[in-house]
Amino acid sequence: VKASQAAVDVARVQLSYTSIQAPLSGRTGELRADEGDLVKTADAAALVTINQLRPINVVFSMPERLLPEIRARHHKSPLKIGLIDNRGVRHPEQGELTFIDNAIDQNTGTIQLKGTFANDRDFLWPGQFVQVLLRLNLREDAIILPAQAIQTGQQGRYVYVVRADDTAELRVVKVGPQVETGIIIESGLKPGERIVTDGHVRIVPDAKLQVRSEGPPRQPPPAPAKSEGKT
Repeated sequence: VKASQAAVDVARVQLSYTSIQAPLSGRTGELRADEGDLVKTADAAALVTINQLRPINVVFSMPERLLPEIRARHHKSPLKIGLIDNRGVRHPEQGELTFIDNAIDQNTGTIQLKGTFANDRDFLWPGQFVQVLLRLNLREDAIILPAQAIQTGQQGRYVYVVRADDTAELRVVKVGPQVETGIIIESGLKPGERIVTDGHVRIVPDAKLQVRSEGPPRQPPPAPAKSEGKT
């Protein structure tokens, strides 16, 4: 009886070799083997590649100086992650920071992180490059300028402020971190001041300016750290 049972077990094992079970659910790529092809276990080429889409991971790096703050805040509660794709479109859902590498890259001075997104609407795709927004703190009443408004000179970073008589004033400013809509100004500007955002090459201090148009003031968003990431 035991010998017969062993023969059944061997036959069951042999039968299992006739099918291959995928280790995960996802989307298959190009089929590299057709019915009737001879395949061997030592073949270097895969039969097919499966990429998991739901959930999906985003790998990115942050400067090592932010690591202590990231670890401290992540220890209290999972950090939320936002994404912007290469078209400038904001990902409709938030993800969570799920992995912090155990070593800093000595060549780049960065730490590798990983975030996980449910990706229910397939907004993210394997291999896609995105901008990662990792919120570490919230700044209220922050002054944010578009990057093109900030110039660099011998005295450092500066902007042109439009006075009440429409003349230009060169104002040295201290810049902070970059956020989704621009760069935070730490000091040098007051709320409500008008700033030149175009035509800097034709402007000198005290020059008369012609204001073409003004948009409504935008409310400053939270100041997330930004990084490039890859799904």
